[in-house]
Amino acid sequence: SRKRRDQLLFALFALNVGLWYFTSVLTKLLSGTFWARANFAFGVLLPMAAVQFFRVFVADDTRWNKAIHRGSLICAGIILATTPTPLYRHLFVRSTIVVYVSVFLFASLAMLYLRSRSATSKFEAARLMFLALVGGLAGFFAVFEYLPFLGVDIPPVGSILVLIFLYMLHQSVLQLRLIDLYELAGRLAVLTALSFTLAGILWLLADLGGRQYFLHAVVAALVVLVLFDPVRRRVLEQIGQILFRERFDLDRQVQDLRRQVAHVLQREELSDVLMNGLEQSRRVTHASIYLGEESLRRYDVVGFVGPEPVARLEMAPAGPLLERIKEEGYLVLENIERQLAEQRNAGEDRDAETLYEISQTMDAMHSSLCLALQSQDGDLYGLLSLRDQRMRDAFSPEEIGLLMGLAAQTSIALENSRLYQQLKERDRLAALGEMAAGLAHEIRNPLGAIKASAQYLTDGREDEDDEFLDIIVEEVDRLNRVVGSFLDYARPSRGNPSPTDINAAIERTLHLLKSEVRDVAVSVDLAEELPKVRIDLEQLRQVLINLIQNALQAMDYDGDLHLSTVVQAADDQQVVKILVHDTGPGIAADVRAKLFVPFVTTKQRGTGLGLAISQRIVSAAGGRITVRTNPSEGTTFVIELPAYEPAGSPSTASNSESAPSPSSDSRSAGAGDAPRSVATSR
Repeated sequence: SRKRRDQLLFALFALNVGLWYFTSVLTKLLSGTFWARANFAFGVLLPMAAVQFFRVFVADDTRWNKAIHRGSLICAGIILATTPTPLYRHLFVRSTIVVYVSVFLFASLAMLYLRSRSATSKFEAARLMFLALVGGLAGFFAVFEYLPFLGVDIPPVGSILVLIFLYMLHQSVLQLRLIDLYELAGRLAVLTALSFTLAGILWLLADLGGRQYFLHAVVAALVVLVLFDPVRRRVLEQIGQILFRERFDLDRQVQDLRRQVAHVLQREELSDVLMNGLEQSRRVTHASIYLGEESLRRYDVVGFVGPEPVARLEMAPAGPLLERIKEEGYLVLENIERQLAEQRNAGEDRDAETLYEISQTMDAMHSSLCLALQSQDGDLYGLLSLRDQRMRDAFSPEEIGLLMGLAAQTSIALENSRLYQQLKERDRLAALGEMAAGLAHEIRNPLGAIKASAQYLTDGREDEDDEFLDIIVEEVDRLNRVVGSFLDYARPSRGNPSPTDINAAIERTLHLLKSEVRDVAVSVDLAEELPKVRIDLEQLRQVLINLIQNALQAMDYDGDLHLSTVVQAADDQQVVKILVHDTGPGIAADVRAKLFVPFVTTKQRGTGLGLAISQRIVSAAGGRITVRTNPSEGTTFVIELPAYEPAGSPSTASNSESAPSPSSDSRSAGAGDAPRSVATSR
């Protein structure tokens, strides 16, 4: 819809080539001089069209370019004047055409070459140099296409290279940077070599073996199939080393770095391996890696090369960059700045502001290329930032593809690191379980003796010192409970899972805790016709007691406690939810990140095992516990358990329709939909 002048001139150049070949065919097929004269005219116009196109394409109107342009116009006009006359068949005129084509075709290609020497961008220079080399080869064979004008009949080998050259020009016109030169050059060389091999074999067999064309074709095909793989590998390697040395070296270095990263299991070691490898590649002057957890709402720099970048990316300021890189996988500063200029020129200020924020964040990171480190599910583990300050467009699209492969390998290493840490934690807990069993035997017996002795001393006595004996008994009981918690967590009993009525369990638990909740406003909203769940009743009560006692302590026994149940359909299965909501101050982000980690507690007299044991019990029943917290609305713990369906019974999915909506009660809505945000610690 917006054809530039170079696109129009390329279209005319390509059309000229097409008409030249088309009239060549018609000249041989049809009698008369009309198509011969037309073929002669298009052959004369071809170099002039090439000069016109290349003059605009290189955008460098020097005195040399102007001279070539004027010379082509003058020569083309003089030769075209002979077209209506019999002179166009004269040997002198036709010899002049061959000289004219040779001079101006190669002069236009020389324009490309000279422009490549003065280009400020190394990739623009590589593109123009590559086109000049391929064009020179195509032009050399194209000259042979004019030899039939002199009565010399040769195979039309130039047609192949001319068409390939047109394809290269087409890509150059439509792309800001040429498509993968490395890949394209390799394919071009391999296909050209094999094409000429096949043609040579067929010609030789036909010349020596007569008209047995089927046999000739089979033999030629077998030769090509045998040669294809070794020729392709060898040609690609040689082209990479000769024409694209930097790309070839970067490819090899990135592959080595990917192999190193694949064997790393520690995040700190991963950062060191990446930074050292990128620095040794000599393709970056600045590099950094940012890692973080989404729950912390920030990404911290854990390693860098060159000047120190900004130490931390907060979710809010860096939001535009993080959102866009999640979608695209990488960001190039040069592209962002170009889009920013286009948006401003178009008057789209809102989009321009977003792009401006992204560019400012990348500047703070010392980044011209930013790569996402994310899981297959789209979770953003971190960012890999690169820059080469020696040039603006340091990384070509094909090199960005290589580096994206490195980023993907790094993401896998980060995922492996997480799994490795989980395995280490499991090993630690397994060892802790064995130690807890020994502690129970070694500690509980002395504790029993100490308690019995203290109680014996207090029997039948009324002394002021008895208060200290009571303290001994109380502390012994507390220590005994701690040891019991160790055992519960280290060697959890599966209990006796059976179909359990959740509503009845909640009512019974509140009845048991009646004395503790007497100063708290308690409300209950239990769904009717709630399906049963398969879990041990006593273990479920233990979970409910833990959550209710935590809520009471968070509110300092002064607030509102709300318990509710609801059933929902999820993945063709019903899920029963228990919501325990309090109006306390909420849970701080640093505490929430370790909420279910064993032995982590903010209570002075707590063991830090209550929530860990609760999570284990619920997980063993096939469910999960999640938490929602907000300083203005408090905290909600949500227990999700799969509904129990006896074998052979019809699905109870229709029951979910009778479950009350969480918004049917204002207190229930607040408990069930409390937003996830940060507040003070519990």
